[in-house]
Amino acid sequence: MKSNKKYTIHNFFSNKNSKDELQHLFRWMNSERGNAELENELENDWDTFEFNDEIEVDSRKIFNNIEKGIRQRKLLARMLTIKKVLPYAAVFILLLGFQFYFNRYKSKPGDYINNYFTSVITEEGQRSKVILPDSSIVWLNSSTTLSYHENDLVKERRVHLSGEAFFQVSKNADKPFFVENEQLIVRVLGTEFDVEAYPETGEINVVLESGSVQLSHTTNESFNYRLKPGEIATFDLTEKKLNIAEIDVSKFSSWKNGVLIFQNDPMKEVIEKLERWYNVEVEIRDEEVYNSIFTGTITNEGYEQIFRLIDFTCPVKCEFINKTKADEKPKIIITKET
Repeated sequence: MKSNKKYTIHNFFSNKNSKDELQHLFRWMNSERGNAELENELENDWDTFEFNDEIEVDSRKIFNNIEKGIRQRKLLARMLTIKKVLPYAAVFILLLGFQFYFNRYKSKPGDYINNYFTSVITEEGQRSKVILPDSSIVWLNSSTTLSYHENDLVKERRVHLSGEAFFQVSKNADKPFFVENEQLIVRVLGTEFDVEAYPETGEINVVLESGSVQLSHTTNESFNYRLKPGEIATFDLTEKKLNIAEIDVSKFSSWKNGVLIFQNDPMKEVIEKLERWYNVEVEIRDEEVYNSIFTGTITNEGYEQIFRLIDFTCPVKCEFINKTKADEKPKIIITKET
């Protein structure tokens, strides 16, 4: 990191930066090179900054302070803060005949009362909280479908998920709880975990907050892994490979409380999540946009405020296209800044 960067960071905490200096600093930090240089300096050369001793020496704290600084210094004061009201999820109950269910279930005399199929669906921009018949609690993120057959919950507690959901499963040693997806099966007895399984992403993420879960494959009997708290399991649907890593669980579960946390996340991932979160359409005009990374915390801000923050802190330009029809999504066009 060049000395002028140290000087600029020092001035940030002293409240002496100009808007241009801050914008240059943020864009440098949200580049892959700048982020790597900053991480290195924070680890090896922090003492040369000579900041106030009360400031915590923590790279994440730095990013949080910078984000708060943007708002506290009112650099974005002209932008409207849109209070986001989350609509209720659409709930569809499909009554199926008791003769079959996906060609897998056969009813027996006396079973027809419970022989129906339920789907809880959230559209883009919606989130919902559901209490299942076994008292387990499920938070559904945007564009998610949770389906279950009544008999499944009575016998062995089995649900099917497409999208993302956070589960708080009631403990029952005699009846394990299963979350099924296209290829993975998550088996639990009683625990809290997040499953992200959007088909378009090409992968399934399982994050364990507490307890223990066991992962298995729908067709590969040799596939088996027991996840530990604080771990994330990422399964590549194409390569059929599983990767395990330790993560900050709060980053992946905060969405159920209406908060999105990004920490040096690739722009492609950021855009995909924001499209679902705000029910907007994003058009990328230049593939170099995906070379950027983004750090920020989203609470109740409107989509324009967040994309203007991305425009300010990353080397990209965001253009807002007003919708002309009631059923159209707001559109944002993102290009590489020249």
